[in-house]
Amino acid sequence: MTSRSPRSGTARPRCSACARSASAISTPAPRAPPRNSARAARARRSSRRATSTARRLRTASTRWSARKSPGHRPFRRRCCGGRVRHIGARRQTRSSSALKAGDGLSPETRWLLDCLRALAGHAPPAGPDDSLDWDRRLEAAEAESLAPALAFVWKSAPPGRMPPAVRERLQRHLVEGTARHLALSGELGRLLKSFEREPVTVIPLKGPVLAETLYPHPALRPCSDLDLLIRREDLERVDALLQRLGYRRVADAHSFRFDVAYDHATVYEAASGVRVDLHWALLSEPRYSWDEREAETVWDRAVPVRVAGEEALGLCPEDLVLYLSVHLAVHHSLAGLLWCYDLFLILERWSTTLDWQAVSARAARWRVRAAVYFALREVERLFGARAPVTLMRDLRPSGPRAVALAWLLRHRGSSQRRAAEHLIGLLLVDRGRDLVPTLRRVFLPRPDWLAARYDGAGASLIHRYAAHYRRLGRVVGQAAAGLRPARR
Repeated sequence: MTSRSPRSGTARPRCSACARSASAISTPAPRAPPRNSARAARARRSSRRATSTARRLRTASTRWSARKSPGHRPFRRRCCGGRVRHIGARRQTRSSSALKAGDGLSPETRWLLDCLRALAGHAPPAGPDDSLDWDRRLEAAEAESLAPALAFVWKSAPPGRMPPAVRERLQRHLVEGTARHLALSGELGRLLKSFEREPVTVIPLKGPVLAETLYPHPALRPCSDLDLLIRREDLERVDALLQRLGYRRVADAHSFRFDVAYDHATVYEAASGVRVDLHWALLSEPRYSWDEREAETVWDRAVPVRVAGEEALGLCPEDLVLYLSVHLAVHHSLAGLLWCYDLFLILERWSTTLDWQAVSARAARWRVRAAVYFALREVERLFGARAPVTLMRDLRPSGPRAVALAWLLRHRGSSQRRAAEHLIGLLLVDRGRDLVPTLRRVFLPRPDWLAARYDGAGASLIHRYAAHYRRLGRVVGQAAAGLRPARR
C-alpha cells in the first residue's frame, strides 16, 4: 500500500510491520541541493549521516530506558516508530504453554495429577466436576496402577463428595495394596536375611525400598516383583541360594545362557508366586559406557537404608535419579505416571541436597544424557517439578534424533509410545557414532548372539536369522502402529 508525500507528491511505501504511513514518521525533507554536482553529493552524504546518527541515538535511548524498567526483555529496534518487537516473545509463550502441567492430557488424567500432587503436600484438588465421570477417573487411576494412592487422598473426603460405590471400590484397592505390600515386604526381609548369612551383598531396587522411602504409606506404591542388584561375580552363588529357597528361573523368551552372556538380569519365581528380578548391572546395552569398574563405583557410593525391617544398602540419591530416569525412558518409553511420580517425589524431597553436577557428569560418562533429559522434562510437564536449569542445559541433546523424539512426545500418547518402544530406544542413543553399531547389531547380529538368543529355532544359522527377522518384522509393525495418530 502506498501514500503520497506532501512535498513532492511521490509515492512512499507503507510499513508492512505496523501499517503506518512512512511519510508520517519520516524526517522533514531536506532542502533542494545546490546545482553544483560536487556540493550536491556532499550534501546528500551529510544528510544520510545525520539521519543514521539520529536513528542510532533514538535506539540507544530506547534500550537504556527499557533496561531500567523492571520488566526488561531483549528486543529488536523500533519498527517505523511503532511498539518494540521483543525477541523470542512467541517462542517464550510457546515453551511455557508446552510445559504446563497436564498439557495434552485427558481431563481425568489432569485431575489424577492434581490428586498426586496433593499427596505430596501441594494444594488439594478442586471439588468434583460434574463433567467428569467417576468411573472414568477410576479407570485412569487403575490403568496407571495408582488407585491405592487415589484412595489414600480421598479417604477422609466428606460422604457427599464421592458416590458410595466409588468409595468402596477405592477402599478395596487400598486394602489389596496393603496386603500385596506386606507379602512382598515379608519375602524381601526373608531374602535379605538369607543373603546376609551367605554372605552376599545386595541392593534392593525400586519396589518396597521406594515405597518405604518416598511415600506416606508403603501400600500406595504398587510393585509386582522384587528387584535385587548383586555383583556379577556372585551370580552363581545367588543362583544356587535362590534355588535352595524354592525359586526357579522363569522360562521366558531368553535362555539363562543368553541372560548371563548378553543381558544384565534374569527372573526367578517362587511357589508362592513372588518373582525376583535379579540384576548384576544397572545398564547393559553396548551403547552405554558401563563396565565392571563403573559398576564398582555404584557399590562404593551405596548408602545404608532400612527396608522390610532389615538393614540393607541402597543406591545413593544421584544414582537413583539416573537409574529411574533411564528405566522410565528406555524400558517404559517415557510413558507411565507411576515412574514419573517416583522421580517427582525424589525431586520434591532431595532437590536441594542432590549433587546435580555429579548427576550431569555421570550421565555424560554413562552416555544416558538424552534419557535423563527427556525423563526429567516429562516429570516437569506432568507435575511441574523442575530440575536445575544448568543441569537441563548440560543434558539437552541436539540433532535430528532429539527433534524427532521431542515431536513424538508432543504428538503421541502413552499407549503409542509403548508401541514404539524400540524406536524410542534408538532415538535415545547419546552419540551419533553409536547409532550405526547399534543398527548393525539389530539388523546383522553376530552368530554367537543368535545361537544364544534363538537356541530353540534349530541348529541352522539360516533358521536363527529367519526367527530373528520375523521378530524384527513384528517390532517394526508395532512401532509403525505407534506412530500413527490415535483415533478420536
